[in-house]
Amino acid sequence: MDGTMDRRALLRSVLAGAVAAPAAGLLTAGTAEAAPAAFDVLLGDVTSGTIYQFARTKPFTRANVKWSFKPSGGHPMEHRVRDTSADGRILLVATGTRDSGVASIRRRSDNKLLWSASLGTYLHSVERAPGTGVVVVAGRSRGPAPGGDGGATKGGRIYVYRPTDRSSRSLVKAQQFDFHQAHGLLWDPQLERMWIIGGSVLRAYRIVTTASSAKLVADPGRRVKVTRGHDLQPDYTSPGRLLFTDTNGVYGYDKATKKVTLLYGRHHVKSFVRHASGEEMWTGAADGGSAFGTKWVHFNRAGARALETGGGPVVYKARILDPAYL
Repeated sequence: MDGTMDRRALLRSVLAGAVAAPAAGLLTAGTAEAAPAAFDVLLGDVTSGTIYQFARTKPFTRANVKWSFKPSGGHPMEHRVRDTSADGRILLVATGTRDSGVASIRRRSDNKLLWSASLGTYLHSVERAPGTGVVVVAGRSRGPAPGGDGGATKGGRIYVYRPTDRSSRSLVKAQQFDFHQAHGLLWDPQLERMWIIGGSVLRAYRIVTTASSAKLVADPGRRVKVTRGHDLQPDYTSPGRLLFTDTNGVYGYDKATKKVTLLYGRHHVKSFVRHASGEEMWTGAADGGSAFGTKWVHFNRAGARALETGGGPVVYKARILDPAYL
């Protein structure tokens, strides 16, 4: 892992005990010595069902909202942007409830709906592979979630859609298969694989297409055991590394060596990413609180910021607004 042992120890203690703490609880000389990076973030508030865009360097208040959108279908579980040749920049959204979910694609310039699919699982992620234009959707099982995180429930499914022309408007279902507690997706342009995490496994898949079909085929050499796998994100400082979370911690996966390294041993981290500047951003749930998270978005530079939009907001995932995959 990048950084010194002192910095690692500091961040472990932060993640171990302060995910629900105010920003002041994270300010130390070790984390505040570098100025915060300038980038925009997309936050999903499960309380209001709203996706917000903010500048990282400004308070996350109503006055500083750069853009917001309330999609249909329930809790905003995924929200990421990608660039396409036919539709320009698009916003991929997955929303869900205990018994259903909606995956959608909107043109970023005018928020025009290009495609959507209503599905019978609790959707948690959606991703698009460039070149083929294939879109993959992940959903965990239907029904209530014992223990609050759904890890003990059965079921989960992956849905694959292929375009019949260049536009996202033409997507049609091509494949679906069971994947226990499917939670996270990420396209990997270096390996040309679609990574899926959920339940007890992180796996990579090839996308095989013909003129009339598309399917995911498991890569037998890319399979990692996890404990209630949750999120996948890029490490923008290192294209050769994948970041993922499960119930027990935050990890790095080295694509060349296939080695997994525990970065932070903190439970219930819902999203974690490392910006190109080296700044880290994460969200997580606190004991005794909402299973989705808290109002805090955490950074390893200058502490945390609370989402202060009223109504008791709870941030599930925080995404860097960047169309790059890795």
